Amino acid sequence: MFLQRSAWAGICFLGAVAWQSGPLALACGLGTWVGTQWGLRYGTREECEDGLHGYNGALAGIGVLVVLPPGPLAWGLVVVLAWLVTWLAQVWRRHGPLSPYTAPFILATWLLMIIASAAGWPAPVAGTSAVMGDGLMAWAQGTLRGVGQVMFLDDLGAGALCILGLSLSRPGAALCAVLASALTLLAALAAGFPGDAASLGLYGFNAVLTAEALRQALPGRWGALCLGVLASLGLMRGFQVLELPSLTAPFVLATLLVRQLSRTLSFFKA
Repeated sequence: MFLQRSAWAGICFLGAVAWQSGPLALACGLGTWVGTQWGLRYGTREECEDGLHGYNGALAGIGVLVVLPPGPLAWGLVVVLAWLVTWLAQVWRRHGPLSPYTAPFILATWLLMIIASAAGWPAPVAGTSAVMGDGLMAWAQGTLRGVGQVMFLDDLGAGALCILGLSLSRPGAALCAVLASALTLLAALAAGFPGDAASLGLYGFNAVLTAEALRQALPGRWGALCLGVLASLGLMRGFQVLELPSLTAPFVLATLLVRQLSRTLSFFKA
């Protein structure tokens, strides 16, 4: 989910989910298992070892429990959607020019939200509101949550575990994530975006993913990376204004846009 090929990082990420919610961790693990099993049968072992068949399933599992309360319907949908998003990712990867990133998870979860709303399915019970600090403390909390929100986590301990996992994979990835989350938080506040959303890390998580994706795809092209981060922030705010669930769509759109631009504009090649 954080674009890392490290089993130790994966353990930390799963631990971060479990830190906040046991059912979310079970859904994440089940979605990963379903996606990986599909990959072992229809993909390649190398892709499975890299986690390419598991991360969309993991996100789909978490997404189901964000939309629905735990129960037979939810657990059955975790299996179905994990299979669906893994298949979509494989088709995209085989025939598309660029990586699908989390697009299959986004499309499947949007579809689930529409069906759940139309069918009147029950929504999960709201959890305890996150505690907000003031001043520098609020900025530090928003930075941690900006990393954790990649997996819908707003607990500070969960965010810290995610950063630990990134550090175990690549220290540069951890630094990039923290900087992207922190700077995006400051930019959002400077632009007058809602402060409560900023403190919850809702402007940071797409920037975290965008920064890491572009750092890997376009190494050394800092202009492209900065543009992508700012584009993800603007897109996130646009989804909020339209009152639409963004999920990780700003990350996917910003990253694909900048990667496409980098093929034609010499500015990004410096």
